[in-house]
Formats: sequence, structure tokens, C-alpha cells
Amino acid sequence: MPVTSFEMDERTLSAVRELQGVFGVKTNAAVLRKAIGLAMAAATKATPEHTVTISGKDEPLTISLAT
Repeated sequence: MPVTSFEMDERTLSAVRELQGVFGVKTNAAVLRKAIGLAMAAATKATPEHTVTISGKDEPLTISLAT
């Protein structure tokens, strides 16, 4: 498997550590794999306007995938 490495600022690294608990994984690489999977799911289900709405315990959240 190819290995990719890159630097993360403290804010990003903190988010990755928090997501380890949310995703129930132990490594940064596992967090990135899960995050990429979520991004692919969002991309395939986005509206023609490139938005995705997430519903959960709070009000629905609409996210724009386009820049």
C-alpha cells in the first residue's frame, strides 16, 4: 500500500483526534479513510446545486460541496 505523509496544523490534528473517538478508530489514517468515505457518499448524493443536507438530533444542516 502506498504511504502518503503530510503535515497538519494543531487545529486539524485536534479535529482528527476527536474524530478517532467519534468514528471508533485508533489511527489518523483510519480517520482519513472514514472521512474520505463520507465525502464520497456526500458527493454521490449531492443535489445538482452541489449541496447535501444532514439531519440528526438538531436542525438539518445544508452543506455546499462546491467552492
